[in-house]
Amino acid sequence: MVHEFRFPDVGEGIVEGEIVAWKVKVGDRVEAHQVLLEMETDKAVVEIPSPFAGTVHSLTGEPGDVIRVGEVIAAIDDSVEAVPEPSPPRAALRADLDVPLPGAHRRPEASAKGSPVRRGSVGVVGELEEAPDEEEERSAEAAESPTPLSVPRVEALPKDRLLAKQLGVDLSGVRGTGPGGRITEADLRSYAARGVPEHGRGAPVGVLGRDDYGPVERLPLRGVRRKIAEAMVRSLSRAAQVTTVDEADVTLLSHIRRKEKEAAGEQGVKLTFLPFVIKALVGALKREPFLNASLDEGAGEIVVKGYFHVGVAVETRDGLLVPVIRDADQKSILTLAREIQDLAQRARKRALGLQELKGGTFTVTNYGAIGGLFATPILNDPEVGILGTGKILEKPVAEAGAIKVRQVMPLSLTFDHRVVDGATAQHFLNGVIRHLEDPDLLLIGG
Repeated sequence: MVHEFRFPDVGEGIVEGEIVAWKVKVGDRVEAHQVLLEMETDKAVVEIPSPFAGTVHSLTGEPGDVIRVGEVIAAIDDSVEAVPEPSPPRAALRADLDVPLPGAHRRPEASAKGSPVRRGSVGVVGELEEAPDEEEERSAEAAESPTPLSVPRVEALPKDRLLAKQLGVDLSGVRGTGPGGRITEADLRSYAARGVPEHGRGAPVGVLGRDDYGPVERLPLRGVRRKIAEAMVRSLSRAAQVTTVDEADVTLLSHIRRKEKEAAGEQGVKLTFLPFVIKALVGALKREPFLNASLDEGAGEIVVKGYFHVGVAVETRDGLLVPVIRDADQKSILTLAREIQDLAQRARKRALGLQELKGGTFTVTNYGAIGGLFATPILNDPEVGILGTGKILEKPVAEAGAIKVRQVMPLSLTFDHRVVDGATAQHFLNGVIRHLEDPDLLLIGG
């Protein structure tokens, strides 16, 4: 019997996912709970296991396709002597399983070539896996488990693959002149010299072309970047966002951090300013609780949170992720530093669970780590406040009639003016500054 397997509800309000990679191909024998594919859902890469044992009868979709919850993604034949059919084109697969393309209406019942079909219902029980190196993943997939829609492997040495990334060159568009058609360094540099837009850090490679004015490159808006785009537009369209800026004298705090940095390092912890900032903003949130809230428009209520779950913006190769530190008010500086370090490392490896990206009450973004001073951070919906920290600089400051050189941290607070008035926002920012300038308050929670 052929069993349909539909994209399951993985919880947390997820309604769709994007196929990252298939781990099986048509004709493979699979066991129950064996991973069929990796799916990207709301910034986390999730392994989707098979609820059935049997032979893969058909697969629907390819990497980059968006699948909605409830749509068929595979069919498994549990017959003892199942003979799989050759893999048809993607369009034929969807027609065969009576599955509409994304955005189309789906009929309530479906079957595969008239065979008895039973729908599968399963939760995601696989682990959230670390994303392997991009080139290693491509190599392993091409050599061991190509998808029905895979393309021939492009031959190039690892050093030349790295050069291609640096030059922003799509290997599939380069004609190799080396032995066996292998792409050489000269091939890459010649191709790059034709003139294409330069890539920033970690930028994907798209389709080269031209518009009316010169060479261009078209990149698909997919994965984390698509989610970020949707979230930013949603946030700006739903909240009245205002940004206020100020500065904190962190000279004393900088001294404390330098003094304790070595001791923290002996415990395997990198002590940055961020855990001190989190402690400071939690202290300020307790005095100004409307910054630790959300607006329930449907109920017409302001929901003030009695817990302090702080989101920390992390730059990754795929885009900005915001893992959440739970109960930040109950953790020491060293514990916060250790947790920030762990979350950041796993975020960059795409090994975070969905629950670790949800439930934040306030967010902090440290763009100063890469050189910025002030900014206008966008709220992490449905939160009503986000604090940006800029690059710490030595600045001349007037103090008791004398000019002294002090360590100064720029701060930018964006708040939702529907919930928070400007005076309340400044009182909160004053509280953050007070805690940063008097680190003893971070210890006693004043």
